[in-house]
Amino acid sequence: MGNKRKDERTIIFHGFSGEELETLIKILKKNFPDYKDIILATTTKTSLEWKVKDLINELIEEREYFKKQNKD
Repeated sequence: MGNKRKDERTIIFHGFSGEELETLIKILKKNFPDYKDIILATTTKTSLEWKVKDLINELIEEREYFKKQNKD
């Protein structure tokens, strides 16, 4: 995995409950009008083993995949 974009804005949450995540996302939506351009993710058992740069690159690829799927 190469480095896709060094300037990609990404927030990775770890250890939050579902309710806490909902609250945090509401705060982001309210305070960051362009929040849709920010990648939001939670950790998984697998992702905790990855290097951060590899995880961010994977998140970028996933976002691009889903954007393409939604256009079709």
